[in-house]
Amino acid sequence: MVSRLLDEDAVMQICFVTHDALASAQWFADLTGKPLPSEGGAAEAEEAQAIYNGKPAEVGCKIRMFAFGNIDVEFLEPGPEKSAWRDLLEEKGPGCHHIAFRTRNLTKRHDYLEGKGHAMLQRGEFDGGHGRYAYYDTVKELGVMIELLEFNKDMEPQL
Repeated sequence: MVSRLLDEDAVMQICFVTHDALASAQWFADLTGKPLPSEGGAAEAEEAQAIYNGKPAEVGCKIRMFAFGNIDVEFLEPGPEKSAWRDLLEEKGPGCHHIAFRTRNLTKRHDYLEGKGHAMLQRGEFDGGHGRYAYYDTVKELGVMIELLEFNKDMEPQL
């Protein structure tokens, strides 16, 4: 039985949801002096295999990701369809959406978070199927969601 969330002592990412990822990222680039990152997005539906509120879903987004030495700062513009991203943007407006932690065993960490009363809101595959993400509802406690990121290259066997 897992008794903690973290596999490592690091926050991997903080994400801000916004109506315009390019404008927000341009503002942040100007503020920090970092170069404007290229645009990324969610994987295509067939690859992403996304689940939203317990049902298969097609979710899209535009992403601008700034890499710092110790953390990534992400600006995410959700597509028009319902998603964990769109929900929080409509509910609270632009702002912090999630903090992300890397895990080597998403199955165990999923059970741990759900056991603490934090429902999984959305999950999917990314990076050509070489990783997966899951968002958990910690908004009441933290004001933001927790995201877990698992990469095939360093995952534990899923028991």
